[in-house]
Amino acid sequence: MEAIQLHAEPRTVIGKKVKLLRHKDIIPGIIYSRHIDPIAVQFDKRELTTALNRAGTSATLQVEVTGSAEPYLVIFRDIQHHTILRDVFHVDLQALSLTEIVRVPVNIVLIGIAPAVETDAGVVMQTLQEVEIEALPLDLIPFIEVDISILTEIGSSISVGDLEVPEGVTILSNPDVTIVQVTYEAIEEVEEEEVEEDLLGEPLADGEEGAEGAEGAEDTEEAES
Repeated sequence: MEAIQLHAEPRTVIGKKVKLLRHKDIIPGIIYSRHIDPIAVQFDKRELTTALNRAGTSATLQVEVTGSAEPYLVIFRDIQHHTILRDVFHVDLQALSLTEIVRVPVNIVLIGIAPAVETDAGVVMQTLQEVEIEALPLDLIPFIEVDISILTEIGSSISVGDLEVPEGVTILSNPDVTIVQVTYEAIEEVEEEEVEEDLLGEPLADGEEGAEGAEGAEDTEEAES
């Protein structure tokens, strides 16, 4: 897969002062590898967000840093988000060697419509969101598509072992783990109870008068006296 392109500038602002960058829609980051010294960089927020949406955590990017002779082939390794706004706050990128196999998690994306949902009133349950793969950097993929149109009846499922990936990509996750399954839709039964309302909220014992009856009796006695 062709690497996604992204531009970065060297970053001189560090520590708590990086919040000043974020106010200008500039996102701080770092490029690291066991082959190079860490490089502090910064990205345009919009460009970085676009690249992240395309690459996810498993596809490669070519990051061109101003002043560097060659671009860096990288993957996102850690993405920090604002706790409330969920905007990207900081990114760590790992520089890769073209000849070194990489292990990464890759998202599973469901496509199509399961016939069992339309004909048998079933519901699709996705129980696994990602699998781990390994590949050379240029063979890495951003996601794996799973076509659920083969789920034709209640109880049918797709497991990790059923996944199809491009040549050069190896799935490391347990092949017996279920990814998605069609089950019966849970129907919530509601029991209707007949409630007898009493003005006092409590049943009266034999020979007892209600509050209104007692008050009425007192009024009658006062009128007679």
